[in-house]
Amino acid sequence: MQYSTQKLSKLLLVGLLLVSSNAYSLKNDTEQPLNVVSKEQVADFNSNKAIFLGNVVATQGSMELKADKAELLRNEQGELQEVIAYGKPATFKQLQDNGKVVNSQSAIIHYLPEKNLLILIGRATIWQDNSHVNGEKIEYNTVTKQLKATNDNSQGGRVQSIFIPQEFQNDKNKK
Repeated sequence: MQYSTQKLSKLLLVGLLLVSSNAYSLKNDTEQPLNVVSKEQVADFNSNKAIFLGNVVATQGSMELKADKAELLRNEQGELQEVIAYGKPATFKQLQDNGKVVNSQSAIIHYLPEKNLLILIGRATIWQDNSHVNGEKIEYNTVTKQLKATNDNSQGGRVQSIFIPQEFQNDKNKK
């Protein structure tokens, strides 16, 4: 199969937009050049799918996604439909407009842009500074900014959150 560099670049750019949610957003990140490095990259333009294998590192502005494998799927209109990143763990971080970095990690990072939904599955953690939320599964709506963390019996059946009061005071004072 032969792939146009321009088509592959567009597909990659659309895929990396998963990290441009309001929750993690540094306003000009999506305007920055996209760089994706992996050991292998395969695209099937008939099915609108791209797969990146082996030490995948995708960066755009302050955003960084690391995974063992990443799959990007577009719908028939060419819009991003789904991104799934796999790792031990897969990680994502981005600088926010307030100057703080939001980090997340899990075995699977699943993004559904049509639903504005980011799903972390498998020993999922989201943290900023020393505050964090842990669970087996964390769902985050990037528009409503609502978070739901759940856990099954594999981790004791409970979720854990730690919030540092001084960090909230600092955020409140910056407004």
